[in-house]
Amino acid sequence: MILLAAAGCGRQEEVRHYRAPKDPVWRILGAVVPIPGATWFFKLPAPADRIDPVKSEVLGFFRTLRIEDGHLRWSVPPGWAEEKGSAQRDATLHFGDREPKLEISVVHFQGDGGGMLANVNRWREQLGAERVGEAEIPALAKKLDGSAVEVWVVDLSGPNRPGAGPRAMAKPAEPAPPRNQAPTLDDIRAMFSFERPPKWKENPQPGEGRIFEFSVDEGGGPAVITLSALAGGGDLADNINRWRGQVDLPPVAPSDIPKTAAPITFIGNDAWLVEAIGKDRGIIAIASLSPQFAIFLKMIGPSSTVEAQKATFMRVAQTFQMKGHHD
Repeated sequence: MILLAAAGCGRQEEVRHYRAPKDPVWRILGAVVPIPGATWFFKLPAPADRIDPVKSEVLGFFRTLRIEDGHLRWSVPPGWAEEKGSAQRDATLHFGDREPKLEISVVHFQGDGGGMLANVNRWREQLGAERVGEAEIPALAKKLDGSAVEVWVVDLSGPNRPGAGPRAMAKPAEPAPPRNQAPTLDDIRAMFSFERPPKWKENPQPGEGRIFEFSVDEGGGPAVITLSALAGGGDLADNINRWRGQVDLPPVAPSDIPKTAAPITFIGNDAWLVEAIGKDRGIIAIASLSPQFAIFLKMIGPSSTVEAQKATFMRVAQTFQMKGHHD
């Protein structure tokens, strides 16, 4: 897998190249937990051979889930470590008797979180598996016995490494460039492939921090579409409120972030879809955030143009790949 360490905001950082072990089989062992007013998601991505030895332990953890004072609670098993959450995650759990540690991410969304079918297909896409229909869900999501709340366990497998798994499980395929030899913009652009709509006009000299830059006009004025990447990237709440300020919308409180961001897969990783449509200007953005780096696909412009181009923007987003990502 190619890991883009950073490529923007005037900073020159190294680009590292990683390749997963030959022909691995990857799995996601997950839990979907609906409670009044919200749905919680627990996701363990790892090579298939690391899931089986810990599956009963993970299911035992899922059985500790319970509601106390209107909130979902759990008990951390001995030997596990819980990392407190952020705007992107409610928590991260680390465990296992070998390095790198296995990692369970915990997030929740208001309501049904998009529904079981949409989330199962999101995870299947990350694994490189085909999407399924509603009829297949009973075979893929099994209700867990012995839990105090309703827990649906999903165990999926596929050829691709899903996002948010332990990155040290990927092995270097080729050495990184020397630190005094920063990658050029052309080097970084060559890492990506995607389908560009005929109406999108490319700026061959994108602004600072941008990898690609396009413009499109639907008659109400041009909208600008950019792909950018940088080290860090801030948390989800900060980005959402920055974008809302750009289109003259009021900020939202951290507790309301789940109402303004929807989970999505972008370049094989977990990401967030954010829409901020003001009276005159609008933004649609996809943010893939991690502590190491962030990638943003963003469209900003007159509200009428942004809304008219939304379907095209989403189609293009699904075609983005990083070359060698699944080698």
